[in-house]
Amino acid sequence: MATAAYEALEEIYPKIVELMEKNEFDSHEFILKIAQKYQKLYIQALFEHRDQNRPFHTVHMAIAKRLKKRGDLVQHVDNRSSKDIFGQENQVAVWHKVK
Repeated sequence: MATAAYEALEEIYPKIVELMEKNEFDSHEFILKIAQKYQKLYIQALFEHRDQNRPFHTVHMAIAKRLKKRGDLVQHVDNRSSKDIFGQENQVAVWHKVK
């Protein structure tokens, strides 16, 4: 789904990767950094899915899928259990910075 909100979010991926303190991080950490630093873009993406039952899940999955395509920024190295923004444990991708 190539919406304006997702395209705008993807444009800031390099900045977010740079902001990640460790060379290895998971999708939840990446999404949280987006939500903290680029709240307006994050909310716009959520708003586009306001009529769905799980808009956060939909947006978070889209963010992670788009990150996976950014081999210039990160490499998928593993999966691990991590708490989402609601405190629920689930499996997420672990990324390693390429640069």
